[in-house]
Amino acid sequence: MVEPVYRYCPLCATPLREQVLGAVARPSCPVCGFVLYLGPKVVTVVVIEHEGQLLLGRRDIEPGRGKWSFCSGYVDQGEELEEAALREVKEETNLSVELLELLGLYSRKGSPHLLVAYWARPRDDSLDGLAPQAGEVSELAWFRPEEVPELAFPFDYIILRDWRALVGGAKRRRI
Repeated sequence: MVEPVYRYCPLCATPLREQVLGAVARPSCPVCGFVLYLGPKVVTVVVIEHEGQLLLGRRDIEPGRGKWSFCSGYVDQGEELEEAALREVKEETNLSVELLELLGLYSRKGSPHLLVAYWARPRDDSLDGLAPQAGEVSELAWFRPEEVPELAFPFDYIILRDWRALVGGAKRRRI
């Protein structure tokens, strides 16, 4: 079990104990019955394509510092997925993009993240403003798909594969 973020019940302040509920060990309160359900953190990933090239950012933070990745970031509570994707792109690149297609949902056993990946293209009027966000992305560059450098995360390669499959022949539909 992952070490719980909470040690005390948020309702009655009793120390939480691990209890098996539905065959899963969960932090629970033995006094009031509160159960802490640890859910995944949702992350949006955006594959930005322009004139056959993909925009990647060189990460300036861990994990993956110095490696390249697609624009991505956490979804805030109450935020729509598409809104989070557009916000993250704007924050990291200063681009406004149009989301074209949902590429897929990605998860891995033991990972605290659920990735929601989109395919997008920049709005033509925003290309002149392309600039990396200091402290998060040190550099931005366009790459032909066959020339993509080493990527920061294993899922980046899976998302790239799925984008290639979509662009290479699947029927295109808009979200």
